[in-house]
Amino acid sequence: MYNTVRRYNTGESYNHVAVLRQAPAWYTHLGHALPIIVDNHLRPVILLHQAYEIFVHETLVGEDRLAFRLPHPAPTELTTGALLDMAGKVYRVMILANREDERGTRLIEIEAWALWYDLVKMPELPLQEWIGASVPEILAWLLPGSGWTTGLVTVTARRNLRWGGGCNRLEALREMERVFNTEIVWDTATRTISVVPGGGADTGVFFLRGKNLRKAESETSMVETVYRLYPRGHQGLTITVVNNGIPYLEVPSLYDPPPSAVLKAEEFTDPQQLKEYAEAVFATINTPQVSYICGIVDLSALPDHEDGPVRIGDVVTVYDEDALIDIKTRVIRMRYSVEEPWNSEIELSTVRQDLSHTLSTVQQAVTRFEAADAVTSQDIAQLMVFNHLLNSRADDGFANWVNNGWEVDNTRGFSGPASFRAVGQLGVSKTLLQTIWPAHRENYVISLRALLENVQLGAQGRVGVEVAVHYTDGTSEIHFVSLI
Repeated sequence: MYNTVRRYNTGESYNHVAVLRQAPAWYTHLGHALPIIVDNHLRPVILLHQAYEIFVHETLVGEDRLAFRLPHPAPTELTTGALLDMAGKVYRVMILANREDERGTRLIEIEAWALWYDLVKMPELPLQEWIGASVPEILAWLLPGSGWTTGLVTVTARRNLRWGGGCNRLEALREMERVFNTEIVWDTATRTISVVPGGGADTGVFFLRGKNLRKAESETSMVETVYRLYPRGHQGLTITVVNNGIPYLEVPSLYDPPPSAVLKAEEFTDPQQLKEYAEAVFATINTPQVSYICGIVDLSALPDHEDGPVRIGDVVTVYDEDALIDIKTRVIRMRYSVEEPWNSEIELSTVRQDLSHTLSTVQQAVTRFEAADAVTSQDIAQLMVFNHLLNSRADDGFANWVNNGWEVDNTRGFSGPASFRAVGQLGVSKTLLQTIWPAHRENYVISLRALLENVQLGAQGRVGVEVAVHYTDGTSEIHFVSLI
């Protein structure tokens, strides 16, 4: 073990501790910790006791960097690529700079990145397509050979996805976060990836002037504000047919023409779903964005203090009567002063997590993960404006349906949290029936998502969708679409 007082243990090297896989964190709190060079098994090599100006920079779904300085010359063990343990989190040294300050004194500047940045340089993976894939299934395909494994996954949603290749694994994981509306929790010590629903956890941390809030500032910006948005879906799909012939969304403004942007969301093949998604995005960028920058005192660094540490993504409360700030929102950026935790800064935003980086996605096509399209562009052109089937996602149980032997599964949905489910029995017919009254158009498209598991048909067995069409002249016809 090391003595955490800076002027003790001043030798360059210490004996290795006999640890097979992972050494314990030498510091339990980030405040007042020191970086430690460790080997590939996370066994300590050198305590960098002379490190100063130590800062950790974190951004939600973004960066995680450690920066500090050392007197010149640096220990020979400190090289680019070396691993550093910082209060239980592992970083890799990426940049070593030999600097000279204004007094002519030599110093070494170190920048280290969280270990998960290594995924950027992993070998590219081949094309892959999933039908009804879950997060664990995608991770089981992405992670082998990377040195990382799957941890806790609390997301049950399933998606139809196609991996088109052309980017690294970190980009693929970030796209997975977006498509499933989740967040990755990285454990760099065990190299495990956990996935949780987006939104953050309310830690109960309260920042109050005179206690742990040094300063509070708010900033209103329209840099990313647009008043007209053009959604673009699969193969150039627009919302014209579901938006009264208008291909864009717009709110009133004093500008002529209004500031505009294109939202590329190529995973959408249905114009109504594209419009709903675009409306959610547009709601976050059609007004000036408000952010809050707060100087905080990390009381968790003090002995025997009950307040927990502040982490990126946490939901916290800030109250400052003088600044007229009373908000409860997420920490989206942090600049943590390790040596002086009372001089740390956090940035808060009222933008919802799943849309917090909207303009970066507004200007880009989805090129990593795409929803697998089961319809052609001609089918899309024939789609009706409204869905005639009511309660098609089982949101309201069996409302609007005549049920014979089916059940609602609240754990496995495609476009929503639930779906209809039937367990087959030999010699037993199970049906789910709904009668609709369509309009006057000549062409209609039936679309559905179906997941079949362990299906064994009897002599007259069949699984599929039967459509009975009745005409005003009294005639009818029956069409059966088999799913097997």
